[in-house]
Amino acid sequence: MNHMRLPVNDLSYLSVGLPDEVKMYHFSGDFAGELAAIDRWLNRPVPLCLRKRLEIQRIFAEELLDDYPLTRADVVKGIQTRYPAADESALDTFISSGNVDYILRNGEMRFQYQAISNIFKTHTHDLEKMYNPAYAEPNAAAVVPENIRIMQEKGSRAFRYEVEYWMKLEPHAEKPGKTLKLWFPYPVACESQPAEEIRLISSSHPVTVTGDVHRTAYMEVPCEAGATYTVRYSFVNRAKYTKVDLNRTSYPAVGEGLTAEELSYYTGEQHPHIRFTPFIRMLAQEIAGNETDPLRLARRVYDYICEHVRYSYVRDYLLIENIPEFVLMNGYGDCGTMALAFITLCRALGIPAKWQSGSSCSPDSIGSHDWAMFYIAPYGWLYCDPSYGEGAARAGNEIRRDHYFANLDPFRLVASNEFQQPLTPDKAFCRMDPYDNQSGEAEYEDENIFFEDREHGRQVISAEEIE
Repeated sequence: MNHMRLPVNDLSYLSVGLPDEVKMYHFSGDFAGELAAIDRWLNRPVPLCLRKRLEIQRIFAEELLDDYPLTRADVVKGIQTRYPAADESALDTFISSGNVDYILRNGEMRFQYQAISNIFKTHTHDLEKMYNPAYAEPNAAAVVPENIRIMQEKGSRAFRYEVEYWMKLEPHAEKPGKTLKLWFPYPVACESQPAEEIRLISSSHPVTVTGDVHRTAYMEVPCEAGATYTVRYSFVNRAKYTKVDLNRTSYPAVGEGLTAEELSYYTGEQHPHIRFTPFIRMLAQEIAGNETDPLRLARRVYDYICEHVRYSYVRDYLLIENIPEFVLMNGYGDCGTMALAFITLCRALGIPAKWQSGSSCSPDSIGSHDWAMFYIAPYGWLYCDPSYGEGAARAGNEIRRDHYFANLDPFRLVASNEFQQPLTPDKAFCRMDPYDNQSGEAEYEDENIFFEDREHGRQVISAEEIE
């Protein structure tokens, strides 16, 4: 795997099916058997498209061997660190709700390495009700979040941030003198982040700012033992508030204001994930019913996801064959999978939609985050954050849920304007995040550098509200 070259374009082969023999081993959780079966097939004269698919599947099988190490006992013991009275029935409750990611490995349930932290993040409310007699249900229905109040009153809100990103190789991966290539996420110019307000402040080594889709600070330097590689920059995020009229009785043609090429692209498929499978088409029509207004259709899609998908960490995106189907069939997903589900359903209904991502970025924290955009005339491009909407719906805060349909907040670092695009310059080996760039990428000229081979992080140096 260390020498596996997997260009982003190859990922489209995920839409190719697999031989029954390979699927049999995969779904039984016999990944060693699956790897052996893949090797047998790769030694045969198979079509190029199937060969590409099998090469990707080999990565799936190798990674699944490592990504699901926890047994039921491990997870229960983890829950008990906060709730000592918890037993297996609590885990069974969460499993039966369909919100815990697990696989069968040789017939045994195995849970993802993040399963315990995920349960604490998404099921604390349930755990408190189960094991805390003094727990009182929160009343969030009438709460107007401060940011939403300010944005509605002022029509916008803006913050200036200074952020530092860093990467450091683990000692076993350091090869002093060898050419090292690093791609750091960097603010992209867009409506909410004006180009003139993005500034490179400093870096530990020379960098070149590259790309206009996945924006990066690219570093190509000789590896140094014990070195920490850093990039620091500033930017301004300006979030405007748009009040949309869901009760409108007339509306312009879909895509009015876009070119024919833009309309075609943003309502089209993008394999392997933005794909109009029979399930996606039927679900889209089920959600739409008799509605014809694109704005209300988009709201129906948003509400469906908020009400039928529970926020949960999921396996690495590279290990999911079709992300929208995964989240919509299984009923759980994280911010990116929810955003892709929204985009795909919107496009299946003829509504232009696209991806945007980077980080949630507040004065005291920063972390990876993804969301969506959709085009509605005469408003233009609007925003949608289904994961924030789901959290608001789960908490019973309809004000917050309403806000994240059509609007965001100024607590964002936008580093990418598209999904599944090459880096600049492109990475030779398999990317750790093949669809985005939130945690940075690294490689040598002749071998890959994986997440386990390095440390990385980011921090907000300063944040100030402006205007």
